[in-house]
Amino acid sequence: MNEISKKGLSTTLLCCLIWGLLPLYWALLNQVSSFSVLSHRIIWSGVWMFFLVIITGRQQLRIDIHYLRTNLTQLGLLLLAAMLISINWFTYIWAVTNQHVLDTSLGYYINPLLNVLLGIVIYKETLLWSQKLSIAIAVLGVSIMTYELGSLPTVSIALAVTFSLYGAVKKRLTIHPFSSIALEAWLITPIALWYVLTVDTTSWSFIENMTPTGLLLVCSGFTTSVPLILFSYGARLLPLNVLGFLQYLSPTMGFFLAIFYFGESFGTPQMIAFGCIWIALVLFSLSSQITTRISLKK
Repeated sequence: MNEISKKGLSTTLLCCLIWGLLPLYWALLNQVSSFSVLSHRIIWSGVWMFFLVIITGRQQLRIDIHYLRTNLTQLGLLLLAAMLISINWFTYIWAVTNQHVLDTSLGYYINPLLNVLLGIVIYKETLLWSQKLSIAIAVLGVSIMTYELGSLPTVSIALAVTFSLYGAVKKRLTIHPFSSIALEAWLITPIALWYVLTVDTTSWSFIENMTPTGLLLVCSGFTTSVPLILFSYGARLLPLNVLGFLQYLSPTMGFFLAIFYFGESFGTPQMIAFGCIWIALVLFSLSSQITTRISLKK
């Protein structure tokens, strides 16, 4: 393994480990409303990104800002990305603080398969029969769970849909990933500030009084920005098949935390759904690897 691959692997692995452990972090803030936690996450992500910009002296950010001023389409895409990731963050925070960690795991297992569907719809990509079968198996598993429980796994679907759409929008953005992450936070920060200073001022008092909860709220920006930067760095250095495999680490950690730490129930409906999704992911991964090898031989 060359030096670049080692750096890419280490940064991506660290990113996935942080994401996998985040349920433990958000659970410590269950006394704060989900909207307030989201608002602080946005505000302090913007602050951390501001300091990172100063430290790294990112000239690229200035270039990208100038570019966005002259390209309203790209600016609109950036705003849409910011809205989608905010919805995704809120859903995740709400799920963790309301004992739905298992649903978050299911959502991020569904996400790669949903990315494939978006590829078909948006980019007119074609699939092998094995890939089509993997998606059908995943849909079957979710359908059976929905029937058995009598309701859709809305948290799982919301997380998968928002993150997949976020990825699709980011793919159309032509600015640097670092600039995109910083600007996404800064665009939503005014709304987040308005919320914590006028609607729910209790959470801001935690910070003013320098309580442990206040410290956790401030550090939420760090735990958000750092893995995103690590992932952006790793994604540029690693092959897609390795990157895709490592992304399964976070929902797997969430799965085990949900059952063995948070004590959430894992009955027959969940077992069927997760079983189908795991089979679908294995089938899809194998078919993708075979396709890649055939392409390389050509």
